Amino acid sequence: MVAGLSLLLILGACQTTTSDGSMALPAPSVRPAQLPAAQTVRYVIRPDLSELRFLVFRAGTLARLGHSHVVQANNIQGEIHLAQAIRQSSFSLVLPVADFRVDDESSRLEEGEEFAKLPDAEAIAGTTRNMLGEKVLDAARYPNIEIESLALDGPDWGPDIAVRIKLHGVEREMTVPTAIERNGEQLVVTALFSVNQSDFGITPLSGLGGAVQVANTLRVRMRLVARKA
Repeated sequence: MVAGLSLLLILGACQTTTSDGSMALPAPSVRPAQLPAAQTVRYVIRPDLSELRFLVFRAGTLARLGHSHVVQANNIQGEIHLAQAIRQSSFSLVLPVADFRVDDESSRLEEGEEFAKLPDAEAIAGTTRNMLGEKVLDAARYPNIEIESLALDGPDWGPDIAVRIKLHGVEREMTVPTAIERNGEQLVVTALFSVNQSDFGITPLSGLGGAVQVANTLRVRMRLVARKA
């Protein structure tokens, strides 16, 4: 049962439903101008220092029988093109699904009381299998999650970034509030936000008639470190 408490992953937003029942995507408020490469500074993501962390919560009337999980997206690839005017900047990321790691002990301890009790090795292995399987991420068919910026709006130190996410064969757009720190030739981008599994057509796993289930809403914690190329 614990192994059944798996997850989905990455970024969905608040969409509205159209008259034909389909999902309408929110339009970014500002589209960045396409600047020549010579007018931007290129930064490359450092996979050894960058991480996306997904907090997956247990739910249902018998939630106490399951576990909440911390899932890390490692080996992130990508680059940032930084312009003098932040609204003209852009970035793209690729997250290899096969490199996702479930319930690293140190990461769970960092996330507080809800994650303090570490599941046993068998439960972690089962959760990993379910996460990568056809009902959730379907890693065999969709080995990567792709994220690209559409627009940036706001101050240099904390822009709201409209992004397009391609996950599990589905594309969605959302806006992510971020904080940006410049340190010499290095950029650090951080963000904390929520997403829904159902926005990507994934039904959260459940058991015992829904008494034990995975919550639809996930929390996403992101820290990207990029160095000037």
